[in-house]
Amino acid sequence: MSGSNAQLIKDHFAAKARFDRATILNQLTSDAKWWVPISGAQRGIATRPIEGGDTIADILTSTLSTQLYAKERTWTIEYVVADDTVGAAQVKLSTALAESGTPYENTYAYIFRFVDGKIAEIWEHLDTAYAFVLFDSAKTN
Repeated sequence: MSGSNAQLIKDHFAAKARFDRATILNQLTSDAKWWVPISGAQRGIATRPIEGGDTIADILTSTLSTQLYAKERTWTIEYVVADDTVGAAQVKLSTALAESGTPYENTYAYIFRFVDGKIAEIWEHLDTAYAFVLFDSAKTN
């Protein structure tokens, strides 16, 4: 892993694309927190916050992630900035919904907090209204 937090963010999305649980786990603090959108928590998609590096690594590589989206996916990093304590990335996810095969493409903004060269917190922002329309239509088809 590189010494820069911008590179850590880039490496994080590369590991997510490969479903590389070991690398993701190594990138996170053991007590890491992931703040999913409030609307996702209200719909019961995930708790808020998701706590623990081990739990987050599982979700990103084998549980929630693969229940929602097809394994074939691309994370395109559009912008990334970071300093010693915080960073941000705008990324595009291109994939399909796992349940229906419906194409899915959405832009996400992630805010990261770092501790000792690892990700301690992640805040996820996306167009949930768009995503929920697709999720709901997949359930009815």
